[in-house]
Amino acid sequence: MFKIGEFSKLSKVTVKALRHYDRIGLLRPAKVDPFSSYRYYSASQLPRLYRILALKDLGLSLEQIGWMLNEDLSAEQIRGMLRLKQAEIQQMVVQEKQRLARVEALL
Repeated sequence: MFKIGEFSKLSKVTVKALRHYDRIGLLRPAKVDPFSSYRYYSASQLPRLYRILALKDLGLSLEQIGWMLNEDLSAEQIRGMLRLKQAEIQQMVVQEKQRLARVEALL
């Protein structure tokens, strides 16, 4: 078991983020001391944390990530969600290119 600060250093995720993930139910500590309320994490929680970080890096919201990890989704459902995210990003790229063209025209 790792104290929250140790787990933070090991995972390179801030203590503040770990507390937030606990608050929203995304990554609960493996154990909470009943007297001090201190949070303890286990190494077995690292894969879930890294999945959270990978999905977050793709631009998914924490709410979406929680839903993806907590529901029993099929591979096809996950692919569908990622396709929707892909389309959203592609649309943003088109809009930003248009904005860039307008800036270049003004220059």
